Amino acid sequence: MKRRHFLSLSGLVSGACLIPAGIARRIHAAALQPAGPLILAPEDALTEIFAQDTGYGFHLYLGNPDAEPDYPTLREFIESKGFDPYDDADLRRYAIEWRGYEEDFIEEEEGAIEELNGELDDPIDGGERDHWMDWDFESRQSPMAQAYHYLTDLPLHNLDDDVGTGQGLGDLSFIEGDRPGSNLTYCSADSLQALASLQHRLNELKEGVRIRIV
Repeated sequence: MKRRHFLSLSGLVSGACLIPAGIARRIHAAALQPAGPLILAPEDALTEIFAQDTGYGFHLYLGNPDAEPDYPTLREFIESKGFDPYDDADLRRYAIEWRGYEEDFIEEEEGAIEELNGELDDPIDGGERDHWMDWDFESRQSPMAQAYHYLTDLPLHNLDDDVGTGQGLGDLSFIEGDRPGSNLTYCSADSLQALASLQHRLNELKEGVRIRIV
């Protein structure tokens, strides 16, 4: 499990904090009001990050958290595993390695590869879908994983800012595998103040992203 925190304003060195002191004081003061921290999202946002309240923080999603997975076709899945779906010899190797076919069975059953060819444009199912959900979807394709990778690719640290007031505004946690054997990849914010701070930095970077709490 990997974890990173970077929204606290108690930075250890100059340039380590994310939010300038003046903005930090405004977010901290707003947090004391009944309405909570003011999240100044752009009105003309092109993309939304959904922040889903878990009761102990917020999980972040790039896009609708309830969206159905967009399953790849069998052809796309085969290609992603390094096989050529247009080559019968490669399809034979795929059938042996991924579907557990015996080589003798493929030789005896002349229609085995033809049957596989007939499935190439269908969405994956069965063991292939299970594998894709456990590995590709949870680590890269899910809305949670996409939010993780999007945010880790941004320069969220503002290296031009001085150390803030020391007021903790919360943390973002970046998780790759929440338990042994898990590929679940996600980012979470531990407070509304952390979301307000993140929205401020996204605005600074002119990302055109709105954080929506759901």
